[in-house]
Amino acid sequence: MTTIMPQKNKEFDEEVFLEKCVESFSEIRKKYQLDEETLKADKSNPILEKMAEIVIDGCTVQGILKIAKGMNEWNYRNQGGALPWRIFGSIWFGPPFMDPTEEMVKTVSKKYEGTCKALQRKIDELEKLEKVLGNLDEFLRQKEQLAAAGDVKAMFFLGKIYEDEEFGVQNQEKVNTYYQLAKDTWKERYSKRYEEWLNKAVQVSGLELIGRMGRSYIDGNFVQAGKKDHNKKLKKEYKWLTTAIDAGDGWAAFTMGNIYYYGYGRCKQKKKAAYNNYILAAHAEESIYALELRDYQLKNGSIFREIIKELSEM
Repeated sequence: MTTIMPQKNKEFDEEVFLEKCVESFSEIRKKYQLDEETLKADKSNPILEKMAEIVIDGCTVQGILKIAKGMNEWNYRNQGGALPWRIFGSIWFGPPFMDPTEEMVKTVSKKYEGTCKALQRKIDELEKLEKVLGNLDEFLRQKEQLAAAGDVKAMFFLGKIYEDEEFGVQNQEKVNTYYQLAKDTWKERYSKRYEEWLNKAVQVSGLELIGRMGRSYIDGNFVQAGKKDHNKKLKKEYKWLTTAIDAGDGWAAFTMGNIYYYGYGRCKQKKKAAYNNYILAAHAEESIYALELRDYQLKNGSIFREIIKELSEM
């Protein structure tokens, strides 16, 4: 009779981990064309300096360990626990016979690659910006005219340009002016148009909740109202709003965007879904540019990319 010996968990080997990370990190830098000369130039650029330093540190053992020690997986290992892995947002402890060294190499390499990718993307953006800055004065003139006419999106574009050092025209006073102008314009002009739409929407749909949600947003207590109505499923509201959105109704898209952005009722907060609906609202026949869109676009850099695109097309 054959006796099957129980398998033992593999132990983490820091020396092997470092050797494999050195090899992995080198391949990642090659993938994103981040050679020594490029990284040296990036480090001398104030805009790229921080990311370049992280990538350069990753060329050394100390840098690799610095990245690893900033991660939860490494901390769990040093506390004597198994490496935790996440599935559907919950922590579970991986298969008993996984190789902890290999898993840690993959995890840390993924983190390092994210920085390399972000650095390369920023380099590309700055190269494009350098080519189109000659159109900046005309671009500013056009956007200032649109802002004066009440275009909220133009106000955010101007705020971004005067806020970021990449464009070379930093002016904090203008930043404050244009962002405040956007808020005032929404309050004074768009909120009245939204309330008119809400009244008609309730009449057509027969759904009082749509009106109540919209007025809560106008009054500035939409989040509190959503918590109060946390048991609302909004099935009928979704159906009606979706039909209206498909027909090109910008205010319906804006309303759906708010539901997703703040997580109203039983709807979980979904920033990407909110963004998609806000974009539909911005591109509708009656264009509505959501104030919430600014935070999302600033975080993922899409305002910057839109500005570069428009500058390139001038």
